[in-house]
Amino acid sequence: MSFSIIIPHYNLPDLLERCLNSIPVREDIQVIVVDDLSSEENRKSLEALKKKRPTVKFIYCEQNCGGGAARNIGLAQATGDYILFADADDYFCNGFEKLLDAFAALNNDVTYFNANFVDTITGEPAKQPNHVASIIDTFKKSPVKGEKLLRYYFGEPWCKMVRRSVIEENAIRFEETKIHNDTRFSYLVGFYCKKMAVCDQPIYNYTFRQGSVSKIISDDRLIARVNVFAQKNRFLADHNVDFFDKLMVWPFKYCKENHKDDIYKVCLEQANKYGYDEVFVRKLLLQNKIETFIPRVRKKLCKMLGIRK
Repeated sequence: MSFSIIIPHYNLPDLLERCLNSIPVREDIQVIVVDDLSSEENRKSLEALKKKRPTVKFIYCEQNCGGGAARNIGLAQATGDYILFADADDYFCNGFEKLLDAFAALNNDVTYFNANFVDTITGEPAKQPNHVASIIDTFKKSPVKGEKLLRYYFGEPWCKMVRRSVIEENAIRFEETKIHNDTRFSYLVGFYCKKMAVCDQPIYNYTFRQGSVSKIISDDRLIARVNVFAQKNRFLADHNVDFFDKLMVWPFKYCKENHKDDIYKVCLEQANKYGYDEVFVRKLLLQNKIETFIPRVRKKLCKMLGIRK
């Protein structure tokens, strides 16, 4: 069996080098780095890195397209029987390739591995909750529930070893959105990969560093999130998968709490494309205890002022 590891990169050559150093040089492990138009200075650093790692395939984008597009470019160049992904600022665990060999021999369509969540500088366990470990713990206690979470909730592309033929036969690709560009890839892998395995040993160090996670909340990102998750929920419903991703609801909650009525309406338009109308959205908000604190306030004010509604 052979493997392709695809790594999108943008202006992090030092951390990319750490990531590459965690991958052993083997003839059966293809490593593809897709640079998403880094600065001229950082591209010079990449050229220096390329000389150190001549077996790594470097691809340079002519325009900044985002992580989803970069991964799609990498997929088009991949030749391995199994595909894995890594982020440039993360790195693999020592000896992870032994686990790849062992599970590839089992001939599964997909294998889900565990991850460590670590501080990027110290390598010590991070304070942030490790949702990957939590899902795998759930799988060990309740395989049916855990499998559903792995297939349809675990949205990141790393810690998954996916048979390339399944990806190609089902035309599975990443969306090229600003946020959640890996969501579609992950749930389609979960749906089309029939034979799966789960390994509770970590192969990957997911790192936390200052500035590594964007906290930007913008109108276009709110709208994009609704579109991504409404599309996901429609696909799952149409294919009789009993799972609904409530992340679709969060932008509506945010709009309500921040009085963004115009963006709320645009989000509704996106949801409507996939058959989710305002009645459905309001029901979800109520079910998740995030609907309108505004009507409650209005009711309280009317009572205080002696006004009948």
